[in-house]
Amino acid sequence: MPSVLGQYTGSGFRGGNVAVDSSSEAQGGIRSTARLLSAGASTNATSVKASAGRVYGAQGYNAAASVRYLKLYDKAAAPTVGTDTPVKTVTLPPLTAFALDWVLGYAFENGIAFALTTGGADADTGALTAADILGLNIDYS
Repeated sequence: MPSVLGQYTGSGFRGGNVAVDSSSEAQGGIRSTARLLSAGASTNATSVKASAGRVYGAQGYNAAASVRYLKLYDKAAAPTVGTDTPVKTVTLPPLTAFALDWVLGYAFENGIAFALTTGGADADTGALTAADILGLNIDYS
């Protein structure tokens, strides 16, 4: 149960902030987070959600001395990296924490999947070295 910080009248705020229940998608909260604590020595192709959804953000740390790429796919199953085409490719700078925030979210019609590669091209299949990416969190509903 959220704590009430003010009163919402239906037409506006009265006396402060409206309480938001972060477990409720209807209230605007993020429903789930997919976590990858430490990337394996692969492309880490993963299905996050096997139905339509939205991705709101991603956070983590690129521990590699080179750029790495997060690729998001509109797919209900784990992607076939190098064959499937990502709908979004994000450059992750070397030796840097990243926090991506998409307030309205990116809509995925079929499902949400991701992979991590060493190259940015859609057809790239470059596998990461183990622990290149740490603490990857993908926020979605």
